[in-house]
Amino acid sequence: MKRGLYILLIAHCLLLISPSLCGEGRGDVYLSLDSCLVLARHNHPSLRKAQLDVARAEEVRAQALTKYFPQVQGTAFGFHALHPLVEVGIDDIGNASVRDLLTALYGNYGAAMGLDNHLNLFEYGYTAGVSAIQPVFMGGKIVAGNRLAKVGVEAAKLQVEMSERDVLEQVEQTYWLVYGLQQKQRLIDEALLLLDTLSLTVSAAVEAGLALPSDSTQVALRRDEVLRNQLQLRSGLSLARQALALSIGRPITDTILIADSLSFSPQDGLSASVALQQSGPTGKAGLTPESQLLTLQVRAAELTRRMTLADALPQLAVGAGYGYSHFQTNILRDGLNSNNKGNGALFVTMRVPLSAWWETAHKLKEQRYAIEQAQLDADYLGAQLSLRSQQATDQLVAAQALVQLQQNACSHAEEAYRLTQINYEAGRATITDLLKQQTALTQAQSDLTDALIAFRLALRRYNNTR
Repeated sequence: MKRGLYILLIAHCLLLISPSLCGEGRGDVYLSLDSCLVLARHNHPSLRKAQLDVARAEEVRAQALTKYFPQVQGTAFGFHALHPLVEVGIDDIGNASVRDLLTALYGNYGAAMGLDNHLNLFEYGYTAGVSAIQPVFMGGKIVAGNRLAKVGVEAAKLQVEMSERDVLEQVEQTYWLVYGLQQKQRLIDEALLLLDTLSLTVSAAVEAGLALPSDSTQVALRRDEVLRNQLQLRSGLSLARQALALSIGRPITDTILIADSLSFSPQDGLSASVALQQSGPTGKAGLTPESQLLTLQVRAAELTRRMTLADALPQLAVGAGYGYSHFQTNILRDGLNSNNKGNGALFVTMRVPLSAWWETAHKLKEQRYAIEQAQLDADYLGAQLSLRSQQATDQLVAAQALVQLQQNACSHAEEAYRLTQINYEAGRATITDLLKQQTALTQAQSDLTDALIAFRLALRRYNNTR
């Protein structure tokens, strides 16, 4: 029996050091929780999309800011007609006396002066101008629009914070899931090693007539059961590693190995207990991103109503403009004349929507209801946030107590297995008793790992609600 224990000890040491010896060259990657969280911040699609939403909100705010400045625009127009747009001759005059008088004057003087008896205008030409309009009072719409754009930026940043919190919580949950499955795999390997050693011992005892053949059969059945569990565990561990790799931007072909370990001491429990006593269940609930976002939603509804009101108020603007035109005229018989002219002006515009008050009154009522709805949502969801904070506190207290219970259970299982092993070697216990205690010890160790993981996740949820 002592020889079997030595073999078990050596094999256990080899299991502990084998990952570091064989990990290179197989795509194995050792990652700590902190490194996974850093990778998730840079590579997770949800966070990148949320950051792009912030960039978009910043651009919307920049667009709203331009409304404070003059709106400058330039215009240009040119044409070339097949025939002059205006063509009038002396013969086209309907008044006979006037026509006769002009005919006489043209006959006496027009031909000598080189004038044509037809007037051709606008055969070709162009005009260009520039204007600038400075808003003076737009009913408060520009101010409200800029404030609303600022609220949009703040809301987008809060969404990034919420997305980052949720993503990191999910990554940590997957990280510890991989850790837990690794630990269970280690426990199964140790159990198989114990069963192999026990099988050799029982076989030797059966041959010596010191044990029944049924004892060897029981060990074989237990070993088959552990092998089935091992197959299921390997499949689950592979899927968990792929999920973790996908969430942190690593190739799913990598075999991620956990570099951290879980531990819990009474001091850790005491620190958590003190933290719970100092921070009430709703002590800092108003500082969570969700509560701030609810406040911004109410503010956005109020600003939207202010912009609706601005559409019904007078709007005043001042401006200046300058234009230049060039149009062809044909007055002289032997050539073309051009009419070139530039001009500028200062102007004031006022827009008073008279018939919009009826429609706007209904819009304002609609927006008032929207504000009330936003406030109701803020109050109700705020109460839900407080409840969630209280639930996180209760879950942390329960998880802390469960770890301590599982630590005691594991200690008791180890002692029970040790005593059963001594009794078995002394002939005072059966192989069934030994296998039963070995199964109970493995289960207790597995339950302790689950309790430690649950405590870490409960602690993160507790911190997220603060």
